[in-house]
Amino acid sequence: MDKKSTEEFERQFAEATRRGAERLQNEPRAVAVRYDRRKKRIVVDLSNATTFIFPPRLLQEVGAGSEDEIADVKILGQGFALEWGCLDQQFSVKGLLAGVFGTSRWMSGLKEHLSEAGKKGGASRSEAKRTASAQNGRKGGRPRKTQAA
Repeated sequence: MDKKSTEEFERQFAEATRRGAERLQNEPRAVAVRYDRRKKRIVVDLSNATTFIFPPRLLQEVGAGSEDEIADVKILGQGFALEWGCLDQQFSVKGLLAGVFGTSRWMSGLKEHLSEAGKKGGASRSEAKRTASAQNGRKGGRPRKTQAA
């Protein structure tokens, strides 16, 4: 390697080291992760003293795993990613915080699925819903929205 190449390499290395140190200081990282079996939620404690909680069904491939497979989650490296080794899945903490739970194709399907589930829930015809509707009718119907003064 000639002197010019060596100097360029050292400059790039110093810049990468600076960016890495900045990232360690400023970007939230996972410091602990666990699967809460009772609530069926993944709980990620972050380096900025906050906690991020989400259901595993949102994660591509992970949501289809067994409870034992979902619980087998580990922090990678310095906390920038989570790994489900037995499911061969890794997710960046930064991506999860931004709501990226899989590939763009997966996310598109997930949004459609969640939208349809919400529509079906609102249109359901359960006995409890019929009873509540009847009780509201006897009271004069749904209360009117009041306008702010």
